[in-house]
Amino acid sequence: MKFLLLLFLALWVSVLSAQIYDLSFEHLTIDDGLSQNSINCILQDKDGFIWIGTQEGLNKYCGQNGEFEIYKLDLNDSNSISDIWIYDIAQDLEDNIWIATRYGLNRLNPHTRQIKRYLNNPADASSLGDNEVFGVFVDRAGNVWVKTSDALSLLNTKTDKFRHFEHYKDYFNNVGTIRIPIYEDKYGVLWTGSVDGLYYFDKQLEQFVRYKYDSADTTSISNNIVTSICEDYNGNLWVGTANGLNKFIRKTKTFERILKQNGVSNSLASNGIGAIMEDFDGNLWIGTDHGLSIMNIQTRKIANYRTQASNPNGINNDEIISLFKGSSRIIWVGTNGGGFNKADLKKKKFNLYRSSNDENSLQLSSNVIASIFLENDSLLWIGTYGYGVNIINKKNNTVEKYSVSTKPMNLLDNYVHSIIKDYKNNVWLGTRNGINIYLNSQKKLVQLQDYIPNCAKYLNLYQKRIYCLMEDSKKNIWIATERGLFMISTLTQDIHIYRYTPNDTTCLCNDRVTSLVEDHDGLIWIATGAGLNCYNPATTKFKQFKSSLNTRNSLSHNALYSVFEDSDGFIWVGTAGSGINKYDKNTGKFTYYTEKHGLPNGTIYEIEEDNNGNLWFSTGRGLAKLDKKINAITSYDTDDGLQSLEFNNGASFTSNKGELFFGGINGFNSFFPDSINYNDNIPRLSLIEIEIINEDGKHKIFLDGKKEIELTYKDYMFTIHFAALEYTKPEKNSYSYMMDNLDESWIDIGNQHQKTFSNLNAGEYVFKVKGSNNDLVWNDNPVSIKIIISPPFWKSKWSYGLYVLIVVLSVYLYIELRTRKLKEANVILREKQMAALEIAKQKEELTIKNKSIFDSINYAKRIQEAMMPSEYLFKKLFPESFIFYYPKDIVSGDFYWIAEKNNKIFVAAADCTGHGVPGAFMSIIGFDLLRNITKEQGIEDPAQILNLLNEGVAETFSRNTSQSAVKDGMDIALCVIEKSTWTLEFAGAMNPVIIIRDNKIISIRGNRFSVGMAFEGTVVDRFESHHVPLKENDVLYIFSDGFPDQFGGPFGKKFKYSRFRQLLQTVHSLPMKKQKAFIEENLNNWKGELEQVDDILVIGIKVSKF
Repeated sequence: MKFLLLLFLALWVSVLSAQIYDLSFEHLTIDDGLSQNSINCILQDKDGFIWIGTQEGLNKYCGQNGEFEIYKLDLNDSNSISDIWIYDIAQDLEDNIWIATRYGLNRLNPHTRQIKRYLNNPADASSLGDNEVFGVFVDRAGNVWVKTSDALSLLNTKTDKFRHFEHYKDYFNNVGTIRIPIYEDKYGVLWTGSVDGLYYFDKQLEQFVRYKYDSADTTSISNNIVTSICEDYNGNLWVGTANGLNKFIRKTKTFERILKQNGVSNSLASNGIGAIMEDFDGNLWIGTDHGLSIMNIQTRKIANYRTQASNPNGINNDEIISLFKGSSRIIWVGTNGGGFNKADLKKKKFNLYRSSNDENSLQLSSNVIASIFLENDSLLWIGTYGYGVNIINKKNNTVEKYSVSTKPMNLLDNYVHSIIKDYKNNVWLGTRNGINIYLNSQKKLVQLQDYIPNCAKYLNLYQKRIYCLMEDSKKNIWIATERGLFMISTLTQDIHIYRYTPNDTTCLCNDRVTSLVEDHDGLIWIATGAGLNCYNPATTKFKQFKSSLNTRNSLSHNALYSVFEDSDGFIWVGTAGSGINKYDKNTGKFTYYTEKHGLPNGTIYEIEEDNNGNLWFSTGRGLAKLDKKINAITSYDTDDGLQSLEFNNGASFTSNKGELFFGGINGFNSFFPDSINYNDNIPRLSLIEIEIINEDGKHKIFLDGKKEIELTYKDYMFTIHFAALEYTKPEKNSYSYMMDNLDESWIDIGNQHQKTFSNLNAGEYVFKVKGSNNDLVWNDNPVSIKIIISPPFWKSKWSYGLYVLIVVLSVYLYIELRTRKLKEANVILREKQMAALEIAKQKEELTIKNKSIFDSINYAKRIQEAMMPSEYLFKKLFPESFIFYYPKDIVSGDFYWIAEKNNKIFVAAADCTGHGVPGAFMSIIGFDLLRNITKEQGIEDPAQILNLLNEGVAETFSRNTSQSAVKDGMDIALCVIEKSTWTLEFAGAMNPVIIIRDNKIISIRGNRFSVGMAFEGTVVDRFESHHVPLKENDVLYIFSDGFPDQFGGPFGKKFKYSRFRQLLQTVHSLPMKKQKAFIEENLNNWKGELEQVDDILVIGIKVSKF
């Protein structure tokens, strides 16, 4: 489509400027553990560690935030560096790190941490020429060169002697606190900077050639203060000065000056050059005192990068004083006050388009993307939230913007939620206030009611939010709105409306319709705010799918954002917080994918499928890919180039060529899934340190360079720190380890870069670790260290030898002693044999007696059971009742009793003192006394019955007890129920009766003394009766103390009466049979494996008409 700019004066056009890099910086400062924020120099050593020289110490960095090894001056430690101000660092062929400081030169062995200082000795001409060392350099031959203010010095590392080569120095020029570069070009020539110009040093003639600034000569160097030197891939020498960049022309020995041009955006950021470096692609990086410039050496085009408050991923300080090209296409940028910045030049996995203050950015009307549509693989329509629609012409890199104010091409609303093209080549735009249609044939934007007049009467079509548009296989346009679903036949212009109707399962689940898709069978699938619908055009009926907590394989959530059919015919549904749902039409079941399956977030905004059948989900926390073949999910975040972690509903598209688009709150991404760039750099691995804890406290030992370490048994805990030295995203590097002699296989520990061991047995172990980069490219060659744990002296080898000697001697002495004792034993053997025969005889007699006793007890049990009322009698008198009778032993001290007389029912639950045989004996006496009192004596008042029972028990146990009184007694709850008046008379000894009426507990307590505790000559307490009118459906409970006193539960405590009453209140409304089962189940669950402590009796009676 071509737009006539002359017709649309209000149209904004932005040309997409070419840029060298779309840079994003990560920042490391003192907040991350760095010793200081002014970075004078940076180096990556042969092992992969990053060394950072600051104005307050030297830092060694392994990629983990907060894990900097810092070297500073310690006046009490001769093995510390000689000064904290680091000018320059270099590494020699033997891995030593050379450190140029404000006070002396230092050599650091990175494996042993030993430091040797080199200082000026005025009495020794072969010592360091000056204590302020501005630069240090190791040439290809391994020679160490040192730059002081007026000389270049060569150190003989075997003799530690210096040779000094002095050059011109203007003593009126102050060197200041800048690093002075030393550089060896491809011809082996040394170049060095100074405040008096650039020096060429001829190593054969041992002479200098000086290049200085001449104000009358424009081919001279632009300034005498030389801060940096770099040679590019083509052999061009570049020189940075305090006033501009210079290219040295070898043939003519002249300089080409490159300076900042005021008013020209693509010139140098500033003339104050602090550092220069050639990157991996042949571009020259120029650090200035007012930003970073990157120059294409061939075209001389320059892109500038400066601090922007609105861009947290921009460079964080404009004064650049050091640059370093590291491994894995990473550039390290040192600033004066902002720490060091990391720029990763590897291509991001996803193309990013958004508007920003960067002069090279794409100038969209808004970065909050609502919809995406690619027309003819060239025109990219981008709908926004509140700022209209943008049309990007991918061929000529122009952006056209339309809004409510761009007349005559004005939109109904600036919120554009959905964009599609129909079979007539017209583009439909769903907005917050209706639908616009761009008529391609007429180059005209119209409203829906103008294009299809029948729509004018439907306010919901042009005064409501349009969430989604879809054209089906029959050329019908489906419109999802916040007030229902519409279908327009573009052939007949008929309009059909579908709305939610309460309690109708054949209609829409909800009027808020968010997404639509037509499957290959012609069914229309509709995502709503309250469930999923499937519309069958043949039957004109809707089928509803909703979440149900009681139904397995139902929809996981009813609030839906998206619906999609994949190439295999499965329906996929994105929910608002409960992950992605997959619906199988053959089985009618849903399966789910959530965070626990690898999704970065449970909110699924959009779903697309790539040409390989993988599904892509935009979520509330990044992008996710589901590989259906292996059922694995991969997540992506802003580190991979995403516009942000948050995406938007409706903002996705898949082009005919397989390019995927996803939009969010800060722009949009596009990518071809087959062309995603993954990090293929294999990381170098290193063991960093071991942290040991013993009775003396905590201390650490550095491990790099070590093959073996010895610990003692007192080192009861130690932690090994390690690192995969790949700096793309070190926090996403993964690790696996194995400890030989402890582990049988490799153990994955994810991003954890340390492993702790404790209380290992003495012995020899080998710790091995493997690591990967952020994209799981592994270094399968592990690093390892042998760990020897020495035992305590009593477990040492010589101790075990002594133990063997002692054992042998002990065995010998034992045999001698045993032989002697055997002789003595033979003498008394016959006596023991006779004693054994006597013991066997006694055992047989005991067995016979025990059998007789148990037979007697079992017989007593049968007597006791025979005395107790039958369940039939109980059910006859109380049809709705239960008896839960649970003796502790064979015979029981608890018993229950029931009788009927003169229209009254007597029922009792008694607990005799003790349990087993004594309790059973007491229960027989009590049972007989109760029967005698009520039947023979005709007593009906419960208090009088208990008084007589008390006297009878006391009389029974007071006979012939002149020397001591028997303390046996009985706790009892006795109920007398008058059937004609529904009246309860109750008396109790210690035990209550509980009545539950209308779900409330009525507890009637008995007297606080037991039956049988008063004897001849004592004052006898009298029992009292309680009268309670009963109501139908009252539930009565009488019981012994066995259940409340039972120990159990998680802490082995008593069940107690309060919990028991709550249990009765819980079960009282159940049928009596279920009450008994519930009580028994509660007892077993509470008791668990603990022993039953007492006999248990619970009787429940429901009052009903007699």
